[in-house]
Amino acid sequence: MRVALSWLREMVNIHIPHEELAEKLSVAGFEVESIDDLSSLAKDVVVGFVEKKDRHPNASKLSVCKVNLGNNKIVQIVCGAKNVRSGIHVPVATIGCHLPAKGLEIKKTEIRGVTSEGMICSLEELGKVSESDGICVLEELINTVPKPGEPISGLIGLDETIIELAITANRPDGMSMIGIAKEVSAIIKSELLINTLEPTIIFEKYKNINLSTKSKIYSISLIEGLNENKKSDSIIQRRIESAGINSKNCIVDITNYVMLELGQPLHAFDADRLEEITQKVVDYESFDMREAKDGESFTDLLGVNHKLTKEVTLITCHNKAIAIAGVIGSKDSAVNTETKRIWLESAVFSPTTVRASSRSVGIRNESSSRYEKGVANELTLIAAERAINLLSKTMNCKLISSNYCSNNINTKLEIKLRKKRVQKLLGLVKNISENGNYMVDCKGSKIENDGEELFRELNEKEIESSLISLGCILKTINDGWIVEVPPLRKNDLTREIDLIEEIARVIGFDMFKVNLPDPLVPGRLNARQKTERNIRDILCCSGLQEVTTFSLVGKDPDQLNMVEIRNPLLVETSNLRTNLWEEHLRVCDRNLKSGKKGVWIYEIGKRYKMHDDGIQEEGILGGIICGENRLEKWNTNGKVKGLNYYEARGKLTQMFMRLKLNVEDRVMIDQDNILHPGKSANVILEGKVLGKFGQLHPSISDEKDLPKDTYIFEILIKPLIDAATRKNKLLVSFKEYNTKPFLERDISMILPRSSNSSKAIAIIKKEGKPLLETVELIDRYEGENLKSDECSLTFRMRYRDDNKNLTDTDIIPTLEKIRKVLANKLLADLRS
Repeated sequence: MRVALSWLREMVNIHIPHEELAEKLSVAGFEVESIDDLSSLAKDVVVGFVEKKDRHPNASKLSVCKVNLGNNKIVQIVCGAKNVRSGIHVPVATIGCHLPAKGLEIKKTEIRGVTSEGMICSLEELGKVSESDGICVLEELINTVPKPGEPISGLIGLDETIIELAITANRPDGMSMIGIAKEVSAIIKSELLINTLEPTIIFEKYKNINLSTKSKIYSISLIEGLNENKKSDSIIQRRIESAGINSKNCIVDITNYVMLELGQPLHAFDADRLEEITQKVVDYESFDMREAKDGESFTDLLGVNHKLTKEVTLITCHNKAIAIAGVIGSKDSAVNTETKRIWLESAVFSPTTVRASSRSVGIRNESSSRYEKGVANELTLIAAERAINLLSKTMNCKLISSNYCSNNINTKLEIKLRKKRVQKLLGLVKNISENGNYMVDCKGSKIENDGEELFRELNEKEIESSLISLGCILKTINDGWIVEVPPLRKNDLTREIDLIEEIARVIGFDMFKVNLPDPLVPGRLNARQKTERNIRDILCCSGLQEVTTFSLVGKDPDQLNMVEIRNPLLVETSNLRTNLWEEHLRVCDRNLKSGKKGVWIYEIGKRYKMHDDGIQEEGILGGIICGENRLEKWNTNGKVKGLNYYEARGKLTQMFMRLKLNVEDRVMIDQDNILHPGKSANVILEGKVLGKFGQLHPSISDEKDLPKDTYIFEILIKPLIDAATRKNKLLVSFKEYNTKPFLERDISMILPRSSNSSKAIAIIKKEGKPLLETVELIDRYEGENLKSDECSLTFRMRYRDDNKNLTDTDIIPTLEKIRKVLANKLLADLRS
């Protein structure tokens, strides 16, 4: 919102410099993005009168002009504009003038052999938007032209300071000058110079239009006798241009002016053109509202044709679409220089309706942005009346009829505010009066001395005056007040805590005593947070890089359990993701195509699925190991060498070992269609499926042009952290270094090729207690002397006793026990 200070000063008495005002607005929640002093754009630019124009002797496209700058000062200026002529008043940049808009420094020069002592300026060269490519002719721009030599800045609205504010979604009142004026009045404790707005025109109520939930109030007024050729009032024109809105014509300028002033968007339809396109007589009952049909064509007033969807809400006249509600009107119904009669629309459309329409057609403008934040119903008829009065004053037109229909809009919002609640939440305030002196008589208020500062409780007068300055109406009760919220603030003042925040904001957050916990205890990570950080560190040390991908994805017709976003910004971000690996594959694809030899990544994120009992949200540790990730290549002669299945799986094993977790891999019963059927497994922790690991299915790697040695893992993060944060995992216990030697023995067996070595290891560990220390697979053989469906596995077992040196006699019983169980449970053919 661009706020012109001269306009603001007409609404509120501002007694401080604009820099201080900007600082106070920022502290109060209205962030000041910039302060623009427009006068610098036209400094030393004056009015000049072109007395004579001659053709340049050495250039056919240039003119030599004699320009009167006042006080009998005549200068010679060479000009190349086509529209320059004698007898007109123009802006002239004199010698020494600097034009910031174009970065020009005006000097006395010689152009094609003719001396030029200045420059005749266009509006664009003065930093203003102009549809003309020629110089600025003041007779075409303003009604009364001043004498030569006078500064140009005040004539074209450049004697102005603009404060640009960033308006948050919860403060729609900040999208109007009247809202900003009330805010400034409360912040700087100054007098408001505007009167209470009350409608005087009688609007007749009717029930024809279909409001449903898309609109709260809709009014339409017929105005006749317009003289559209009349120029816009110069003040109106300058003020809308200072707000960043281009001047179009008198009718449109007035509707934009009222929108900036009150925050209520308006739209004018050409009444004669409506009857022409509908071929019917139009009255107030001809207007209605409906959803657009899929594929319905609509040409907006800029001439752009749109193919509409059902998301778009239309304003119709005899069922003919004449506007997209709250967004833009149609080209066929737009006012022009021939307009004699108009239908003036003033309405409040629901934010969701306008937001959906705006997104669907790709248009976001001043009108739609205000509707999306919320427009006060109480201002709708007031804004229509304000525009009618301005039109009548400017164009001498006549109001024929005014009608409206509405839902129940005249509802008061009242909130109970408790004194004790205010005191408890805000605490003590500095003991300083409005004139900056320390108060002596605090009427029994509690006073505390904090070093050199005196603090006291807020008194009732301060609480009441703070809320009254914002437009609230207070009714005193035993323990506090009943506060009636002003119409402009109904969107954000809905609870008691909102009122308390407003009290603190108006008084000043810096005026309250700082309340810090006593004693101050430094924050620290809990066990789960430490473990999650540990997981990240382990994976990074293993060569994987952390990434963060979008949780919003497009609709996948093959996934029926996706969670749809109610109001998505784009089709590509209309659903919540059901996995992490799809986006990770895209990350691999982009990096490999950019020249990377390998991509090792991981992410701790969430996936979402729709179930019968609601939306299920799961934390996932997901990642991909694709290609190589090495600094040295000398041992492979510079060739790319990816990891095999066991090397890639070992990266996860390092993490599990550091977390002191014993996991095992099991063949998937229900095969995953994204993983290689022979090179994938479920990861089992404490008897439950923790996740999965495997090589990417060849069909997917071929489709996406990825290396064959691409591995995917997805681990449930909650059970992983639950297991890693149990006391027996977190507590570090001291263990003496074992001084007794160990004995190692190997055991070989013949098993079916489909056998899982982890089963054999589990049996060996269980039966080898208490002497068995470690067991590992050291050899697997397939080939000669074995059947085609057999393989030979060799395990190395390490035995140790903490109290003595072991001999063969000590371990033979344990070894025989292991051999017996392996033969019975796995039907192993023991070779040694």
